[in-house]
Amino acid sequence: AIFQSICNPLKVKISTMKPIYIFLFILFGSALEATAQPGRDKVEQYRIAFITKRLDLTVEEAKQFWPVYNKYQDELEALRRNNKTDLDNIDFSKMSADEADAKAKEMIAQKQAELDVQKKYYGEFKKVIPPQKVLMLMKAEKDFKAQLVKLLAERKQGKQ
Repeated sequence: AIFQSICNPLKVKISTMKPIYIFLFILFGSALEATAQPGRDKVEQYRIAFITKRLDLTVEEAKQFWPVYNKYQDELEALRRNNKTDLDNIDFSKMSADEADAKAKEMIAQKQAELDVQKKYYGEFKKVIPPQKVLMLMKAEKDFKAQLVKLLAERKQGKQ
């Protein structure tokens, strides 16, 4: 259901998918099954299909691109795991100005660290795919997140 919701705007039909997509589903699907949580695995499989479709990767490009992309995602995930800032659980009325300033600076430093990773991998991506496809990747990631957020909001609203 999630797969169709995310990929339907792209007119993706499993029966008409290029062999590269099927290969990537099998390759990454089996690798993901062995590691993370089930829901997260499905999202990652959909992300792979979504990005592969959007970038229209050739088999050769895919072989070179996905190891770099996986390292990129691992670095971003490590930064996010180390991020201790949860604004939803902060009582701002009990914070001093110095505490608020320190927390804001911490958040800015976190965003800068993520930006530094993105800058680093921009160069790495250009080694394996053309700059146009790197730009397409940026758009695809943004679109994927937007569709995922929309889908999750619809699911949450449906449960209420």
